[in-house]
Amino acid sequence: MNTTKSTTAGTAPASPLTIWTLTSGAAGMRSQTTGLANALKAIWERDSGEPVNIIEKTISLKPWAVPFPGHRTPLPFHSLKQNSSLIQKPWPDILLSCGRRSSAISIAIGKANQQKTYRVHIQNPQTPTHFFDLVASMQHDNLKGENVIETKLALHKLTSDQLEKEKQIWQSQFNLKTGQPTLGVILGGKNKKHGFNQQRLTDLINLIRLATTKDNARVLITPSGRTEPFVVKALATAFASDPSVWLWNKQGQNPYLGILSNADHLLVTADSVSMISESLFTTQPVHIFPLSGTSRRHGIFLDILTSDNLIHQTGKTIDFSVQGRPSPIDETTRIAHMICHKMANRA
Repeated sequence: MNTTKSTTAGTAPASPLTIWTLTSGAAGMRSQTTGLANALKAIWERDSGEPVNIIEKTISLKPWAVPFPGHRTPLPFHSLKQNSSLIQKPWPDILLSCGRRSSAISIAIGKANQQKTYRVHIQNPQTPTHFFDLVASMQHDNLKGENVIETKLALHKLTSDQLEKEKQIWQSQFNLKTGQPTLGVILGGKNKKHGFNQQRLTDLINLIRLATTKDNARVLITPSGRTEPFVVKALATAFASDPSVWLWNKQGQNPYLGILSNADHLLVTADSVSMISESLFTTQPVHIFPLSGTSRRHGIFLDILTSDNLIHQTGKTIDFSVQGRPSPIDETTRIAHMICHKMANRA
């Protein structure tokens, strides 16, 4: 463990605290580990004066290793495909892993470094939690343990400075008018459990149309990588002649952060835990638009947020009278502070 303190003039520079992020490369997992690593870096460098070095590691398991839970994987370092990042000394001071498939390598690194690497696993590792120093698991997973910290939302890499910068960049492009409410529409789409059907698409078009006519709203719509082409095409056709609706055509810079930071209200499809979590990093009211399909765990996630009055379910119209929150919900920084505190005590 690196316990070198910040240096004074004329002495050798402090050795950097090294953080590895470890995932299978999925975007949602990378966002969580990168976001937590960046938050740790900011806090550690501010409070200790020591530099922090972040290294991203991406792994892929050989087929024989996939079924094993992390603590029962034989020869874990030999379970990696050749396209995986190099996993070898020098070991990191902190390891942030996410996803079931990264758990075996995290456990193996802990053993190889005589438990000197402080290892944090994000999400349910689907292996006993005592194999890690800390587990940050979402509340709807109902994961219990002395070293488990529950989060209401998924961790992410957004920052307040980033949102403010994007707000300034996109303000003029959206042609917003003072006094006119702005509705940002954040679209997910097809996954294993949810998706658009024709009825849900028709309901969305009607909801947007009522927002522009009944509430005189300016509507900003951004599809995501999972939004089916027929959805984007239908929206483009329905609002082709409506100047109050702005739809990203997936050309040029992604307006996602610009919409998050500029909209007065946010309408987010119910399928995406990450987009809902990022929307709640703003102070705007967040309205949830249901898609077809069901998922028990996802339903629990939405029920928790609804009961805490953090999200609002939509009917046939958007309720523009509901209020947002006085401050963003920042689970990433909360967990980062806990890790820094535990690291300082361990050192």
